[in-house]
Amino acid sequence: MYKRQSPTPLTMANQLLEGLTWFRGSSVRIRRGGLEVYVDPRGVTDGGSADYILLTHPHYDNFSEDDIHRLRTPETVVIAPVGMKKQLHDVDHFLRPGDMLQLRDLDVLALPAYNEDRRFHPAESGWLGYVFTVGGVTYYHAGDTDPIEAMSAVRCDVAFLPVDERYTMGPEGAAEAARACDAQVVIPIHWPDGGQDRRPAEELTRLLPDKVRILEPQG
Repeated sequence: MYKRQSPTPLTMANQLLEGLTWFRGSSVRIRRGGLEVYVDPRGVTDGGSADYILLTHPHYDNFSEDDIHRLRTPETVVIAPVGMKKQLHDVDHFLRPGDMLQLRDLDVLALPAYNEDRRFHPAESGWLGYVFTVGGVTYYHAGDTDPIEAMSAVRCDVAFLPVDERYTMGPEGAAEAARACDAQVVIPIHWPDGGQDRRPAEELTRLLPDKVRILEPQG
């Protein structure tokens, strides 16, 4: 009798990567389960129409009104931190750290994202990372942040973690964050020099060889 084989860790990781695109910086897209979800769309190089757009904070390298306008349809739901009211007025939901939003086909948990010892992303700004599930896969997009205590409350399949080192945590911090949120797959984002300097991503791979998958920037 044929016995079904359990998927290997590599097979499971490849399945979790399906539908993922990293454009640059913190800009990612998830196409899965009939939905198209963007976080910080900037430098999107191909066509698309967003079901959901999640924004982490208003820095120029994370926030593009042109991309938002191009991807947005009358049905698109836009979610942003309360601290972005000055930049965007036409937002469907403004959230604070700790807020939970239950929508028709997407539940979103807003987490804080900040630097602990640097001034670039202060905690008082209320900027965000997000935990959400698409097509049965739970994603954590950390935003621009250092390792913080709130990450220990996250459980996710895929974690998008910055490794910039100067403005965000570096590889060691990202490894700490990956362990805290129990990610099955870790995708380094926000590489230095617009994604050209691979060293931080490769160092994270060395620290977590069974979990890290490096996506090439598309923007």
